[in-house]
Amino acid sequence: MCRFSSVLIFLPCSASNISGTTSHRKLKCGTVAHPPGYPLFTLLARLFIYLLPKLSQAHSVNLMCCLLGAGACGCLCITVCRLAGPGPGAFLAGGLFAVSRLSWQWSMVAEVFTLNNLFVGLLFFLTASFHCAATATQRWKIAHWGAVCCGLGLCNQHTLVLYILVVVPWVLYILYSKEELSWCFLVSLGLCFLAGFVPYVYLPISSYLNTARWSWGDQTSLSGLLVHLLRAEYGTFSLVRSAAFSLAQLDHCMADLSLPVLILVIIELSQARLNTGRSVCWLFTAMLVVYSLFFAWRANLDISRPLLLGVVERFWLQSDAAVCVLAGLGLSRTHTELERRLGLGGLWKTTGWVLTVALLAHMVHTNQR
Repeated sequence: MCRFSSVLIFLPCSASNISGTTSHRKLKCGTVAHPPGYPLFTLLARLFIYLLPKLSQAHSVNLMCCLLGAGACGCLCITVCRLAGPGPGAFLAGGLFAVSRLSWQWSMVAEVFTLNNLFVGLLFFLTASFHCAATATQRWKIAHWGAVCCGLGLCNQHTLVLYILVVVPWVLYILYSKEELSWCFLVSLGLCFLAGFVPYVYLPISSYLNTARWSWGDQTSLSGLLVHLLRAEYGTFSLVRSAAFSLAQLDHCMADLSLPVLILVIIELSQARLNTGRSVCWLFTAMLVVYSLFFAWRANLDISRPLLLGVVERFWLQSDAAVCVLAGLGLSRTHTELERRLGLGGLWKTTGWVLTVALLAHMVHTNQR
């Protein structure tokens, strides 16, 4: 339901033409996008242009991004469903992300961040599914799907590696503790991970065929491909001045996600502290902290300038997804705890739905004026 609602929100607002210089560069190139290449996004864009011939190329790709954004919201919703069951908390997680300023803004136009949002949502969902898996066979399947998802995700946005570096050791530890880890298992996971990088074959092929000769260098050589893949022209993993970044990100959370959302996150963390079985909650928190600290460390842009702030704040989408999931879990756990202690389950569930609707309506009014 959350994904369907997100589609209804995004599609009517979809831009019918090119919006923003980054979108213009991607559509103008049409073959090899700017570093690190974004081959998966480019191939999907070409597919949608082929499937929607009656629309302009810009409108087709913009519609694709609307669907990707809606898919990301749906993944966050079912992540909370898997961990805490269906209810207002799950709808809140997906709805928060859907109506947040940055998610809504960048789901309207051709941007790679919507595809990254989808992979972040899939990574959360697969992590939750792995945590809840009851048998070794289920964990085996989920782990391999997760490896493919990680590889494909890195074909689009390299910042996903910061979440992967936290999730992978946790998965391996769980498998090891259950005596399900073996060398054959590791090799098969590695092959699935590498299979996710297959779309990068598109870059040297496209460059060799000269279809991108007015684009971003020569990717037919190994050195040229690595320069493009690692974003060497930009400065690999470099974004903003560290001191300003942390404060700006906190201001963004307060303004765009609202104080009640952060309170729900704190509630979830406080409840998880009392329950050692909620390791996945701390895992999501670790992913959020590692991501935020890393970008606070890497620095080369002055975000006091509005233009550069606009460049940087798109990267906050990945951390916003974690905040939304933790807030949804916080609401679900609060409802469950109140029902356990005081009874009157229907009352607390109704209160949760009222709070969810009121909070989302407030965010729509605040962020989309």
